[in-house]
Amino acid sequence: MIRALPFRILAAGLLLVAVLVALVISEDRARAAGREVNLPMELFDPRNLLTGHFVALQLTQRLAPGQACPSRTQPIQEGGWLALRAADGRFMGAGDTREAALAAGGDVAVRGGVYCSRVMIDRAEANAVILDVGVDRFHADQDEAEAMEKVLRARRDGRPLPAFAVVSVGQDGRARLKGVILDGKRTDLTWW
Repeated sequence: MIRALPFRILAAGLLLVAVLVALVISEDRARAAGREVNLPMELFDPRNLLTGHFVALQLTQRLAPGQACPSRTQPIQEGGWLALRAADGRFMGAGDTREAALAAGGDVAVRGGVYCSRVMIDRAEANAVILDVGVDRFHADQDEAEAMEKVLRARRDGRPLPAFAVVSVGQDGRARLKGVILDGKRTDLTWW
């Protein structure tokens, strides 16, 4: 019995590795099969001592000055749906079901939450919607994370540079991060 113990440990280890590889391949296929949407994002601190270097994503869409917040907001815990316009990632509305959300005018439905907040835009306050679709950080090596932070902090003509989170929305309504676009340069999430 004791002689078989190393073989059992090896077999258990190989099984766990196989399950992990299958999970990574499954997620990669789901990411590739979903509909791609570029969601505008804002800057956050890209480092954390416990989880490594990353660019934190806050999916924020500023509303026009004077434009009111959407009539419906919901926390992600409520399990609702958000309607997005695939062409520009614009939030169109929320609903309890996929169909109710899409009735607001979007063409992509994603599970998530939304809330509205006041933000400073060019030294003036305005409303902004903040989307929570379960995507909140892009992990990178230290040099890449610091380069992304530098791009996010840069300004052109006094305005922040354009930044987008590239997500893939599958048939299940789940958003999966594919990459980020910072000032026109796309960096994809890769496993290999």
